[in-house]
Amino acid sequence: MIGVVLWSDASDRKAVIWCEDQGDLAFLNSADDIFQSDAFFDAGDVVQFDMEVQASMRRAHNPRLVLEQAGVGLPDALRQSAQSTALSDRGAKVIPFAPRRVVQHTDVLKVSEA
Repeated sequence: MIGVVLWSDASDRKAVIWCEDQGDLAFLNSADDIFQSDAFFDAGDVVQFDMEVQASMRRAHNPRLVLEQAGVGLPDALRQSAQSTALSDRGAKVIPFAPRRVVQHTDVLKVSEA
């Protein structure tokens, strides 16, 4: 699988990865892996990894850097998009519909407002 690192913590050697299949995010905890390098991934790095599902959570294993800082603006863009969506939802107005009743006149069926 290939994905973009959205968040990372180099001191804990953990990361959250947005996967190419647009499914659930994958979580990397390199303490689970034998990770040979002192360097760690930064937000925006494109990585390739093996994935498995454990207890309904995607876990990334054996991560490899594909392209450094290729999606450096992605985490901020997603954050801004989520904030603007939340703000536009606050301004939404519910428009109630007037109740309608069905009135039958011989063979004619009419719908009128109550």
